Amino acid sequence: MKLNHIYQGDCLEVMKGFPDNYVDMILTDPPYKISIKGNKIVRTYKHYNCKRRSDIGLDFGDWDRYWKTDREYFLWTEKWFKECVRILKDGGWIYIFFDKQKTGLFDLWLAQKYEIKSRCIYVWVKTNPVPSFRKVNWNSGTEHIWVGSKGDSKLKNFLYQKYMSNYWISPNASAWKKTNHPTEKQVKLLKHLIEVNTNEGDIVCDPFFGSGSTGVAAKELKRNYIGIELNKEYAKMAEERIEETVYQENIFSKKINQEKNG
Repeated sequence: MKLNHIYQGDCLEVMKGFPDNYVDMILTDPPYKISIKGNKIVRTYKHYNCKRRSDIGLDFGDWDRYWKTDREYFLWTEKWFKECVRILKDGGWIYIFFDKQKTGLFDLWLAQKYEIKSRCIYVWVKTNPVPSFRKVNWNSGTEHIWVGSKGDSKLKNFLYQKYMSNYWISPNASAWKKTNHPTEKQVKLLKHLIEVNTNEGDIVCDPFFGSGSTGVAAKELKRNYIGIELNKEYAKMAEERIEETVYQENIFSKKINQEKNG
């Protein structure tokens, strides 16, 4: 298998070629099946006092609308989860960004079926959530990550207690977004999860690589990554983004060495 490589294709097919007990950590953000084709929140400025001047898209793309029923989606989720468990080393941990209304799928069914220890729901608290323009519900200011481990294992690098709460507080993508991917995740958050669960040289696998944030986080921490991405454009975008990260790191390292050597 190639490390620090993006496999372009269906993760169910690609992972079949991976050995058992091969990767140290799974960190991924699969489709949520929450998109509604063409749906968006239209901002009417005469009614809403809002600084942003663009509508809010609620349709992330065909890749999030592929399944006709929830049953089809759940069965597909089981297939890739099963493969993730197979390639994960004993003692490895798995982190899955998931729709908050569906996280029970793992605790109540998949974790028990595939003998994964359910650990917690890690919560990303967003300091600037999208306003509720229609005022029919609470603002959606959190995103949930289901956490499990293969075996009764401890975290590899437990940090100071104040850094180990199961939540992360930061702005949403409008404050740090680097790509055009609709569900890009924050590198700083991913680095925190990777640092706690792996050591330098370990392998982090992301079967839904998207914008490449997992790869960027892994490279910055001197971990290896394996990415799988179905969409050719996203795979290319992620590859270019990681290449730029590596280039910047090499420039920085060269500068530091020059300063040390006088």
